[in-house]
Amino acid sequence: MDVRALIKTHKKIIENFFSISILNAISQIISFFIVPYLVAVLGFDTYGAYYFIYNIALYIVLFGTYGFRYSVTRQISIHRESKEKVNTIFNAAIVARLLLTTMAVVVVGIAVFVCMESDDKLMYLFALGIVYGDVFIPTWLFQGMEEMRYVTVVNVVSKIIFAALIFAFIREQSDYIYILILNSCGYIAAGILSMFIAFKCYGLYFKLPRIADVRELLRDGWHIFVSNIGMEVYRNSNVFLLGVFVSDAAVGIYSSVEKIVKVGQTIINALPMAIFPHAGRMFHGESISNGVTKLLKMLRVSFVLLFFVALIFACSPRLVILYLPSLDYNVAKYLVWLMAPVLLFGCLNYIVGVVGLINLKASNFFERNIWITGAVSVALMLLFCKEYSYYAAAAAWSIAETLLFFLCLHSVYVVKKRGGIV
Repeated sequence: MDVRALIKTHKKIIENFFSISILNAISQIISFFIVPYLVAVLGFDTYGAYYFIYNIALYIVLFGTYGFRYSVTRQISIHRESKEKVNTIFNAAIVARLLLTTMAVVVVGIAVFVCMESDDKLMYLFALGIVYGDVFIPTWLFQGMEEMRYVTVVNVVSKIIFAALIFAFIREQSDYIYILILNSCGYIAAGILSMFIAFKCYGLYFKLPRIADVRELLRDGWHIFVSNIGMEVYRNSNVFLLGVFVSDAAVGIYSSVEKIVKVGQTIINALPMAIFPHAGRMFHGESISNGVTKLLKMLRVSFVLLFFVALIFACSPRLVILYLPSLDYNVAKYLVWLMAPVLLFGCLNYIVGVVGLINLKASNFFERNIWITGAVSVALMLLFCKEYSYYAAAAAWSIAETLLFFLCLHSVYVVKKRGGIV
């Protein structure tokens, strides 16, 4: 097959890959300037206090997102030729997200107002714009339709608004409580723009869904939702546990380096994200054995490439110091070494777990593996974070990602042996 034919055959994947890559590049360029600016203005201690509340908001977003990022994406991808079916799925997902988000806001809000200081309570209220703005950003719709350029437009607008507001209004340490208002402005703008695109470009419209439709979406996304919760337990609980048992300064140091690793993951995951809806349609109606064979080929190539990416990152602590000059070199060096495996195994997990197990209708295996991993990660943090602080958090993250990879790989072989049709 010549290059032109190959490009034509995979036009949507290539287009989506570049859309996601452009989004990631712009996002990271903006973050490249914002994070060191905030650390310089606020200091690690105050930056950690802001990031702690922001992390709570992300947990609420996670709960409200349910498993829709993958389950609804797959449904949209399969039924995208039917406008009425897509509209039914769209409305059921929005209503379900509103209900789930409101439940989480109330429960978490009670805990915040009972247990936290007045500034933290105020920041929690300011963060609600993030939570509800995200409800109306249907990434699953655009990904399922394989038109990720809309996600790029929406997110770039959101991030540019946030960045402009940060540099305009955050000038001294006491301004930190307002950062979440500025975050919220970006999310709300993105939500409004997303709804405009959904109505204008796809001809969708609001229609109160049937309870049965909402219940069906919740049932279909259950295993993925539980997996997502478990995933966040080991990926974000480190920040929470450092905040509870160590200090805001430890949160600030760990999260600033963690953000660099997550930037790398986001860039690398552009291709498997673009492939996910295509794989859903490709595996649909095919034998599980053939699906697993295609997945393993992708995995072998990815392993070699990601190994070199992780190796390069492990050799780059001096670049981290250039990015975060207020961070001690020895601290940066050990955190980089401890987190490097995440770039290898974390990205492989997206391929074998999300692209693989979820599309092979084996999300129950993914769920089990995630929770085993989450339990191990939290146990390591509880045992070692008081003594080793952010080093314990970095090591727990890498161990968790490595364990998850081998558990998911074993599950793929179990699924293949079980056989059947996707």
